[in-house]
Amino acid sequence: MNRLMRFSPFPSSRPSAVGRRLRLAGAALIAAAVFVIDTFTPLSSAVAVLYVLVLLLVGEELPGRRLWVVTLACAAMATTSFAFAHGEDVELAPTLRLMVSLAALGVAAFLTGRNLAAREILQAQARLLDVTSDAIFIRDAQGRITFWNRGAERLYGWTRDEALGQDAHRLLATALPAPSEDIAALVARDGAWQGEVSQRRKDGGILTVLSEWILERDETGAHALLESNTDISDLRRADEALRRSEARYRTIFNTLAVSIWEHDFRPVKAALDELRAQGVTDLAEHLARNPEVAREIKTRVGITDVNATALKMMGVADKAGFFQRLDELLPETDDSFAQFLIAFDAGAPRFETETTVRSRTGEMIPVMVALNFPSDAQGLDRVQASIVDLTEQRRMQERLDRARAELEHALRAATLGVLSASIAHEVNQPLAAISNAAGAAQRWLDRETPDLDEAKEAVADVVHAAAHAAEVVRGIRGLIAQTPADRAPLPLDGLLAASAGFVRREIAEHGVELILDPQAPDTVVHGDRVVLQQALVNLMLNGVQAMSAVPVETRRLHVRSRREGGEAVIEIADTGPGFPPDAADRAFETFFTTKPGGMGLGLAICRSAVAAHDGRIAVLPSTAGEIGARIEVRLPAVV
Repeated sequence: MNRLMRFSPFPSSRPSAVGRRLRLAGAALIAAAVFVIDTFTPLSSAVAVLYVLVLLLVGEELPGRRLWVVTLACAAMATTSFAFAHGEDVELAPTLRLMVSLAALGVAAFLTGRNLAAREILQAQARLLDVTSDAIFIRDAQGRITFWNRGAERLYGWTRDEALGQDAHRLLATALPAPSEDIAALVARDGAWQGEVSQRRKDGGILTVLSEWILERDETGAHALLESNTDISDLRRADEALRRSEARYRTIFNTLAVSIWEHDFRPVKAALDELRAQGVTDLAEHLARNPEVAREIKTRVGITDVNATALKMMGVADKAGFFQRLDELLPETDDSFAQFLIAFDAGAPRFETETTVRSRTGEMIPVMVALNFPSDAQGLDRVQASIVDLTEQRRMQERLDRARAELEHALRAATLGVLSASIAHEVNQPLAAISNAAGAAQRWLDRETPDLDEAKEAVADVVHAAAHAAEVVRGIRGLIAQTPADRAPLPLDGLLAASAGFVRREIAEHGVELILDPQAPDTVVHGDRVVLQQALVNLMLNGVQAMSAVPVETRRLHVRSRREGGEAVIEIADTGPGFPPDAADRAFETFFTTKPGGMGLGLAICRSAVAAHDGRIAVLPSTAGEIGARIEVRLPAVV
């Protein structure tokens, strides 16, 4: 605030038009009266001096050149009166009185003009005080408010009329940063004071303002204080929020379980700009031909800060002992920094890589580095990189690889066991057929008159069953080893009939009624005949064996086929006890069985066989009024 500005601002408005006319009329009457008295009365005094009153009246209304016109007019009237009264008889005393009157007019005009100029300056300053956005008020020696600008009205809420005459500190509830006596002593000594104070608004709100006090004294020694206040509440709140944010950031920075390093990448940008100025357009090619460039730029990158996790990872006691430059911890063989330079130069928003860093003890630590580039060059002095120590992860991966190798070995051993058990399970049926056929042949031959035809037929059954056993073994081994099978188009109903033929002896021995219901004469599936036949044989034998505990007259095995859209469907139902509710979902698990002495492989092998042909197998829920188990096989049908 300009200290030349006085503290008694004048009103910025001029007098009303009526008042102006009255003052001009009064000045004209005074001028006429002085002229008449000076001209037509024998008074010997300096009556012309009274023209000064005219100047005083019109000076504020007619400033500048017009004031001097009025002054000259008054001087002319005084001279005219002197000439009329004295004629050619000029005496010394009247002449001296005339000269005094004229001098008084000149001095009055000069002083009036200077006073008007000063008043205009003060009025302009007063207007400035009103238009400024700062709150400005003046208080006298007793602390009472004598001036209150519009900025103060806007900031505090009190109008000028409400504020004038009030004690400033009491009205605003001013809270000073130091005792008021100490501040008053500083103002008296230095003539000014500045500081932050807390003040109250009319609505009760509390403001923080930057306050400046300026002391002025007049000629009598009286003083007044001009107080200029700028609201910094928002700035203070923003500053406090910034401090809290910085504190939170530092807390997170220092307590994260991930290592955080701050880098100054401004030298990197400067180096890349220099390369561009030298004509380098393909940075990747340039760095590949000149690897020393990346190494030299790496020496310029400073590490400005690290968190506690980084100190622990690198084996450093405190931040003062941490590495100062990036090249101190990256090995000579590192090529990740060149990749970083290429990404940085290309304007990538993010960079990630895996590299190795050298700890303070010389240990090489595998790490993953991730950082986000700032959107502009202003933030290059503090770029944070997240560093994840991969040592434990690598160790866990090695342990996982060893465990996987051991598991694969165990699975191979288990597979061999499953293969052995599967072969034993599947070969049991053709072996039983061989045994039965061989026994029948022996009986035909042991008769008193051997029946060679029947014996030959039985021996043929032995050969056929042996061949089937060989095919079963081959199919099971191929299924478990997942070797390609010999596939061919197979009519669905023919496949069903052939499979039923393999179990006719077991069906007859158990007294089961077989109901074969083929309803897909034109449906063909593509697959391995032996594998699919053995799967259907297993399903039929399971049904036959499940009915061993029910009366003979109720034993029925219903086998039907049909086509649904693009699928060939085979359904096998028996009248046995069926699957318990908790067993239906697990029926196809390996080694799961509900039969005493069962191996739990039959249905598991069936599932593998069907799955190898891109099909599905499932246990169907029993319908109302039905008993037993229902198993459905769905295979893709050849179009």
